[in-house]
Amino acid sequence: MSSSDGTETGAMRDGGLRMLGPVIILGKVVAWVACLLVTVLLGCWLFMVKSTPRDALVLGCAVVLAVLALSAWALRRSSGNPVPALVYRALADRASATGERGPRTLPVRLRGASALLNGAALSFYGGVMVLVLPLALGVGTPTPTGKGAQIASSGAVVRALPVESVRDVVEDRHKNGSTYYCTVTVTLPPADGAGSAKRVEFRSEWPDPAAVGENAYVAYSPGRPDLGAVGDNDRTGVDRQLSGRAMNNWWTWILGSGWLFLVAALSFGYLTSRRDQRFPRRPRGDERVLRASVSGYDGYGAGKARVCLDTSTGPVRLHVQGNNARYVDTAGGTEGHLVWVPDRNRHGGRKGPHRTGAVFISDAGWFIPGGLAPEYEESARTAADQHASVGSTGESRLLDLDGGWILSIPNRLMNVLLLWTLCVLALALPVPSATWRLIVGIAGTVGLLMYGLYVAVNHDPAAQRQSGGSPGVVGSAP
Repeated sequence: MSSSDGTETGAMRDGGLRMLGPVIILGKVVAWVACLLVTVLLGCWLFMVKSTPRDALVLGCAVVLAVLALSAWALRRSSGNPVPALVYRALADRASATGERGPRTLPVRLRGASALLNGAALSFYGGVMVLVLPLALGVGTPTPTGKGAQIASSGAVVRALPVESVRDVVEDRHKNGSTYYCTVTVTLPPADGAGSAKRVEFRSEWPDPAAVGENAYVAYSPGRPDLGAVGDNDRTGVDRQLSGRAMNNWWTWILGSGWLFLVAALSFGYLTSRRDQRFPRRPRGDERVLRASVSGYDGYGAGKARVCLDTSTGPVRLHVQGNNARYVDTAGGTEGHLVWVPDRNRHGGRKGPHRTGAVFISDAGWFIPGGLAPEYEESARTAADQHASVGSTGESRLLDLDGGWILSIPNRLMNVLLLWTLCVLALALPVPSATWRLIVGIAGTVGLLMYGLYVAVNHDPAAQRQSGGSPGVVGSAP
């Protein structure tokens, strides 16, 4: 080991390892609470009318998001910004079992596998919401302005009043016909039947040219007739002008539909992944068991995440739900058991892939869930032990390499997330609309997209190593 490696390892043990417990807890809190906060914030922004509760909820969620991001950033800095590989090894050490059981004895229970599904779901949902939120806040209107807002704040009423005159009719031809913009005049009745009536005019959109004597829906303030009126041929059009909602109906429909589609896709993906994550969680003694060791990985990316195991029957590829290269770099050479039940945990749709749920349980005490393709399951079955020896105590914990994400994500990404929260905080302020809001909102979304493209172009070092070397199994880390 070089002196620099020794320095990094020492820094990790002095700082990062000591802080690993709080880092894992804070990481879970930040992930769950942040997804909840962005959901509440966007929901309030889309569907609530202008009010003190809406302003308080939107700004409060933004403030808490900023506090969470700042806390994660500060904890990372106080841990010395450790190298990700050291964080992964520390997580593997933490996941090692403390119970007493023999090296060839299975644990009583496998615990924590749901973290893989939860982490993937939170990352997907949170990533999409992080992209959408700045744009939604930027194009919205936190504080309504204009005549409609003044009338609404002064106590508006809406009545159907006859049109007395029409002028300045402008036809707007479009694909489905024409829309007409007209300036109409109506007479507002006096407040409480006392005083004189007041003639006012307003410009509105009509499906046909407005006609004298036709009723128009008009909003005005009985106590402030000097503010004038706003109107439309449809009651919903007037209500929209008075509601004070941050988003108009068009933007609300677009973002709301996308939101529902996101939730549906997330639910489908979560249920599908849970179906595919079927393996013996509580060994019963009738499992097939084969001694194995982690030797490398084969393939990279979606659908190709396979960890290679050396067994007495030759190499076996275990399909895993996670970054196979990180597993190998962290646990290469580790020995343990490959455990599966041939007839109890098959999964896959009608078109496949059809795999048998399996799990690699290391002698150190952690496990990696996955699945065996039919060809590997059949060849391994002949050499496997028919009955496993299950210990009376002890349990294995999931090797979750994303549990310390606060320490393992790139520094640049942590800084981007911190800037994003500051951007959202500025856009959540209940101040009148201005050009800067739209600029900040677009810049926030475009900036995140550009960073995502940068990450996509500059692949993970393990992926670069895979693409640059020969195909097939990549040797385990020394």
